[in-house]
Amino acid sequence: MDCAAARHAMLEADPADLSPGAGSELGRHLEGCPACRALAAGILAAERGLGEWLAAQQPRAEAAEALARAAAAARRRSRVRRAGAAGSLLAAAAAVVVLLLPHRPSFPPRPADALTEAGQFSVTAAPGTNLVVMHTADPKIIVVWYLPIRRAS
Repeated sequence: MDCAAARHAMLEADPADLSPGAGSELGRHLEGCPACRALAAGILAAERGLGEWLAAQQPRAEAAEALARAAAAARRRSRVRRAGAAGSLLAAAAAVVVLLLPHRPSFPPRPADALTEAGQFSVTAAPGTNLVVMHTADPKIIVVWYLPIRRAS
């Protein structure tokens, strides 16, 4: 085994195979090659340091406490979602109510000089409006539209 193949094998080797006395082909190469032996020693030292660091790490909370905190956070998110959904439903209901309420016309009320006497009908337009009077087939029904005057800007 040459050094290039040994260095490639070191990246995937079991830590027991990185010692010079191991019975594998890599172990035999490490016995005769001081440069590869130094690299293997560096890999083993880094693995030991990582193992010690991981052993020193303590979880921030016990598993039961972490699960309880996660469940509480999920409940809070659920409450917020429900409140948002309820608010959306209330807004939609208010919009429906506004749309379904009877609409009162925005034109001015019937002028004081509009008269209905014995089949006679008279309407005078308020200032700033036009009138359209439509007689229907039923003589008791007359449609009056108040229209604002459009002015060119």
